Amino acid sequence: MRHWLTILFLCCCGILSAQTYHIGDVYTAPDGSRGIVYYIHPDGSGGWVVALIDASDGCAWGDATDVPGLTNQSPTYSLNLLNDTAGYANTQTLRAYQNSNPAYAAGKVDFTHGWVLPSPAQLRIFYAQLPFISTAITNAGGTAPTTDNYWSSAEDDYYSAWIVYFKYGNFNSVSKNNFCRVRAVRSFVYESAESEETCLWSTGDTTSSIAVTPTQTTTYSVIVSTEDGCGDTAQHTIVVNTPVTEVITQSVCESYEWNGQIYTESGDYTQTFTAANGCDSVVTLHLTIMRIPEVNIIVTADTICAGDSVTLQADAEQQLVFSIAVGSILCTDSSIVSPSEWPVAGKTAMGIVFYVDSTGEHGWAVHIQNQGSYMWASYGTDVVPLPNYSFARVALTDMDGYTNTQIIANNAYCPAVNAVDMAHGWYLPAIGQLNLLFAEMVTMNASLQVVGGTQFSMDSDFYYWSSTECGYNWSWYLHFNGILDYCAKTYKHIVRSVRNF
Repeated sequence: MRHWLTILFLCCCGILSAQTYHIGDVYTAPDGSRGIVYYIHPDGSGGWVVALIDASDGCAWGDATDVPGLTNQSPTYSLNLLNDTAGYANTQTLRAYQNSNPAYAAGKVDFTHGWVLPSPAQLRIFYAQLPFISTAITNAGGTAPTTDNYWSSAEDDYYSAWIVYFKYGNFNSVSKNNFCRVRAVRSFVYESAESEETCLWSTGDTTSSIAVTPTQTTTYSVIVSTEDGCGDTAQHTIVVNTPVTEVITQSVCESYEWNGQIYTESGDYTQTFTAANGCDSVVTLHLTIMRIPEVNIIVTADTICAGDSVTLQADAEQQLVFSIAVGSILCTDSSIVSPSEWPVAGKTAMGIVFYVDSTGEHGWAVHIQNQGSYMWASYGTDVVPLPNYSFARVALTDMDGYTNTQIIANNAYCPAVNAVDMAHGWYLPAIGQLNLLFAEMVTMNASLQVVGGTQFSMDSDFYYWSSTECGYNWSWYLHFNGILDYCAKTYKHIVRSVRNF
């Protein structure tokens, strides 16, 4: 009787993004409702969308009773509230207890189609993103939020629930029978897309499985390729009548280096050179990176007798390419790596990414250490070329800490500015940048712990200077509970520099 060695290939398609969203993009839900993307998860798996209009211009949160199954959020400091991202679970619990009463905040949202009353973190991050998405909301036919109180889905105790005051951005616990506004949010995830792989065996076969009868020690290999041209190879040796240890080799597609610059994402790129005739020569690169299959062979046995059969299974899965996200680590060589990859040999961390712009390649990073506590300036110092902001909602639109720092350094003595390393691109953040940083503080602390940096402690010493001026005697700072406020420039507050990348 003839025995066969069967080698079976199974294609395991990876998860690929069918569409990529950025902050400020319009998202259309399956039911046709629309919203604006205002948060992308650090792992790139999806994010949060805010509704175009308020679901209520004023309603109660509920009765003065303790909602069973809803954890009372009674934090000493706001970091606890920034950890609460469970808007869906909170809303579900609230609606079940309140019988979806349309008079209450949780009953105002279209929960059936995925819209929820936001958790404290979801609501505060929305506030922080307002300078970037307000125009997108109005352009999509919506209405930007007012400066009133907005309900979250978190309970403080039987009598009170948490709101965010959209004038200053601070958390506050208020009576559940107060009338506050409601703005719904929802989650979204990227859809998956399947791809087909082709395989080429060392025998010359191109089918997904082959059958052979080895009579001597033989090494079999398989190359799996995607339609994009990326491929990986794996091999395995079957030793006849002799034990052997399985050996698996893996490889991935390389990123593309063009004239000293490394590209890791698909897109069109241009570089300008000087031609022989002295004129500019613009070269455009159309680059496609997509999918990297990683292959290994799984066998039922490494050793067989002559004429016997074993099964070899070629297993392929696609790897996701790293993209810059909030919480990524900025290194001293200007490279950016994910926290899950840290530590990386030969690299030193200098900052943590807290904002990524719509290109997905640029943004802002905060220094891994505080620079100390300093006063902003002496009493009566007015940096004349620097704009003065009198109201918080206007002040939070100031996102240009770099220009502020340069103006201050050239026109006044400011110990807080002198503490930052301007020569290497660091500067005192504007109050709008600090506002964004506060909203991402949970993610920041997680990454700072990974690299051994100084985490942000939410206690009574949490006061950080910005480079935004209020008047000749006052400048703006960030308070530990998330409030944006101004005080005398002679106070000593913490300096934590940021930089562009």
